[in-house]
Amino acid sequence: MPFDLDQYLATSQKLDVSDIDWEDVSRHPIAVGEIKALEYMMDIEAHTLCYLRDLLNTDAGRDPEIADFLACWLYEESYHGRAIESFVRAAGVDRSPAICGARRPTWRERLESAGTAVLNSLRRDFHIVHMTWGSIQEITTLNGYLCLANRSRNPVLVQVLRRIIRDESRHFSFYYHKASEGLARSKSTQRLTEFLLRRFWGPVGYGVKAEREIDFMLQYIFGDAEGARHIRHIDQTISRLPGMAWFDLMSRRYQAAMSRAPRARGAWSRPVESALA
Repeated sequence: MPFDLDQYLATSQKLDVSDIDWEDVSRHPIAVGEIKALEYMMDIEAHTLCYLRDLLNTDAGRDPEIADFLACWLYEESYHGRAIESFVRAAGVDRSPAICGARRPTWRERLESAGTAVLNSLRRDFHIVHMTWGSIQEITTLNGYLCLANRSRNPVLVQVLRRIIRDESRHFSFYYHKASEGLARSKSTQRLTEFLLRRFWGPVGYGVKAEREIDFMLQYIFGDAEGARHIRHIDQTISRLPGMAWFDLMSRRYQAAMSRAPRARGAWSRPVESALA
């Protein structure tokens, strides 16, 4: 997948929501489940800073393309979180994002940080694992926003999500491009990536959010026929990377979540006004 970095750097900017009428949010339907999903997404967007910290613990900064991209990527992601927060507050929910640096790292995060440092000292190409991991998370985020936008009956939310989706598609393209480039150079990098993904990968929010919250997102966002198609698309796209033909982890995690008893969809479809009353 080609990626024009110069074009991206020249056009990168904060998400423009200056024309959004936030007072219009409450004039249209908004479901309890949508707010719960948006709160999750808002927290994950705020966690981007900590993901960047972990990535910079590798040798990614030695690659000038990655270094240039990350500065714009963090800037754009932070405004995604702000836009979602503005929508949530306009819907009547007084909620700020859970900033990653404001809490103690979980044991999983500490373990991953230590493991990253060790592996990076042994492998100069370890950042390719991060690029591959990032590709999976970015395409999952992108498809999650698409599913939510396609389902929502709130035109303001649809408009905000469509703008975020444009950014996320470019973010995914970069990660995918760098992962493909790096994996194609080395069979040993392919084997290392497979080993770590099979043993440690989890969906967006894994290690930060509780399993029940991850299950909710998979059930609510992807829990219909359209969502299942998006899940298959994620696996099929990642499996086209060099050495990744085996990849089906998203489908496996999705099927596990769907096998657990979800809350009745009708409960999550209630208008948010009734939950706040």
